[in-house]
Amino acid sequence: MRFVGHALVDWDDTIAENIRYFNEAEEANALLIARLTAHDAQTIRKRGQEIDLATARRIGLGRESFSIAWIECYRELCGLSGLPADGETEAALGRACQMPYEVRQDLLPGAAGTLAWLYASGFEVIIWTAGDSDVQARKIQNSGLEGYIHRAEIVPDKDPERLTRALAGRDRRHCFVVGNSVHSDIRPALAVGIAAYHVPAETWAYDHGRLDFADPNYERLERIADLPRVLGPRFGLEDEAAGSTSGA
Repeated sequence: MRFVGHALVDWDDTIAENIRYFNEAEEANALLIARLTAHDAQTIRKRGQEIDLATARRIGLGRESFSIAWIECYRELCGLSGLPADGETEAALGRACQMPYEVRQDLLPGAAGTLAWLYASGFEVIIWTAGDSDVQARKIQNSGLEGYIHRAEIVPDKDPERLTRALAGRDRRHCFVVGNSVHSDIRPALAVGIAAYHVPAETWAYDHGRLDFADPNYERLERIADLPRVLGPRFGLEDEAAGSTSGA
């Protein structure tokens, strides 16, 4: 099949809400640990985030890293308080940490309409996402958007090498990445020389990083629904079609 171009679209916090659920789990766990150890909940949450970041960088973005981090945080706070860690509490923390991976995600405004426009306009739509393969595949399946997606590339982490493999020899002049993460979406795209459309959103520290805003392949969008407007002229598509997702 011949495509107009190839769209590698991030999933979490680009198409569907994600960080919101992790924030909720962090808040619940911090409050639980605070009740048991008498430490301040916000201080606990900050420490949990630090451990979570270090754990993700050490073992990757698999499903277990979040639980491992928060149980480690609990044990550390127990040690500082002179209290023994309790197995039931650790199990409760672990259950809270599984919620973000199991919840049915809410789609972000404009995401469904933009995917539909990409598909109808002749782009190859590739979901380009990091994390546990079973979890990410289930999120996509539960979204109701599979009809607008040609395939999904699910990797443990997104970097230039994995992005190059995902491109699989496609003409880079016709490829682009859409995503919210500087670290995982935008920098790898710029590193391999393809267009990067950045849709900023709240992110955790893992996604932060320096960025060359002067790179000619970089473009910032206020919202994902702006994508057809910028792709229309680039790929010679009709202006009417390019504006069709503005209210989606």
